[in-house]
Amino acid sequence: MSENNKANQTKKKRQINFNPFMILFIIIILIYSVSFFVTPGEFDREVIDGRSQVIPGSYHEVERGNLSPFDIFRAIPYGFEGSASIMFLILIVGGVIEVYNKTGAIPVAVTRLVNFAGDKGGAIVIAIIYSIFAVLGGFLGWLETVIPFVPLVIPVILALGYDIMTATAVVTLGTMVGFAVGPTNMYTVGISHQIAELPMFSGFGLRLAAYLVFCIVALVYILIYAEKVKKDPSKSIVKEINVDDLRVSYDGEEGSMTWKHAVSLLALVGAFVASVYGMMKLGWGINDLTATFFAAGLLTAIIGSLGVEGTVKTFTQGAAGAMGGAMVIGVARGIQWMLTRTGLMDPIVNSLSQMLQGLSPFGTTVGVFFLITIMNGIVASGSGKAVALMPIIIPLADILGISRQTATLAYQFGDGVSNMIWFTYGGLLIFLAYGKIPLGKWYKFFLPLFFILMILSIIFLFIAVQIGY
Repeated sequence: MSENNKANQTKKKRQINFNPFMILFIIIILIYSVSFFVTPGEFDREVIDGRSQVIPGSYHEVERGNLSPFDIFRAIPYGFEGSASIMFLILIVGGVIEVYNKTGAIPVAVTRLVNFAGDKGGAIVIAIIYSIFAVLGGFLGWLETVIPFVPLVIPVILALGYDIMTATAVVTLGTMVGFAVGPTNMYTVGISHQIAELPMFSGFGLRLAAYLVFCIVALVYILIYAEKVKKDPSKSIVKEINVDDLRVSYDGEEGSMTWKHAVSLLALVGAFVASVYGMMKLGWGINDLTATFFAAGLLTAIIGSLGVEGTVKTFTQGAAGAMGGAMVIGVARGIQWMLTRTGLMDPIVNSLSQMLQGLSPFGTTVGVFFLITIMNGIVASGSGKAVALMPIIIPLADILGISRQTATLAYQFGDGVSNMIWFTYGGLLIFLAYGKIPLGKWYKFFLPLFFILMILSIIFLFIAVQIGY
């Protein structure tokens, strides 16, 4: 009887683990439905430096657009169209990684790493991998761009004796915490500075201090959990999740590094270096990154003697494995399309911005922080929110005596920290899907850290107000 009860409890748990596609599609339906109960309105806009920006104080009511229930279904293909470049990156890099696996380059490299780490070096490996992702997120503003590399890291962390939550958290928090407080994040700080007419990436010192504090706190949080679970697997939050299909056996004799493996791995490292240089110095976009990794994968296939048929077959297998993640990004982008189609965006922005009127300088700063935290659940795009909200926030900051730099910092914290908790953000759902982590389990693991990061954000905002940042 007790075994039957356990089985029933397991079934009930499985029933509440909503599929990410289901969550996103329900949100699209809700946006469409709510639009009929909200008085439509919009801000006037002007184009500055190629960007359409809101004109503060220009909000006015407009006639309701001609909506159709069929728009619910249109949101999906339009979402795919709007996120095509990042979807192609995920698919192509998924194919490239499979090529590396097929040629043995990655298994050999990981075998060396696991053997080198041994039983006691796992924490060092975690710290190194976490730091790499934190740098990519913090200084380059990479977020969805690193998603294709998640399946590469997860087997490594599992092979070191940690659970799947640890493996997923290393890449998820490394990237997202870095992105949240990145000193040179182009997608939040860069665009906000342009709108606020501030020197690009000015105020670097305080943001760098916040970056170091946030990243260290999150890393320590991961390591405490990781070591606890490694010593006693029964304490794992996700101990009931079967991850055998995510494990890769690195025991074997495939630890001998050949010149082909070495050249292939150098090509992969070269692709990373070229991507960083291209984005920082040459103005590269997502398609350029995709082409760079595709070239590295093709070179590896040639060196590994896969042949034409073998290369195509291996590549398509890898791309097929990445298809689910790519589609989540597309469906999530459909939410933004539906917000634009229904005209809900501007009424929401206007209503929330009205709440900031009459607050003290510090109260307004914290209010901006929470305003962006709320808005991030509706519009996940950091650059999209900056274009919509910063033209409203900056004049408000000027009136209340808050520096534009402080207002930008509040925007950055509100956007970045909440990325890690909003179930409407497709990037988070993909990270969790790769690790087979249910949303509820992620919240159980992450919520204590989330509140710590929120408190740290408010502390740094208080410092910013006090020093006239």
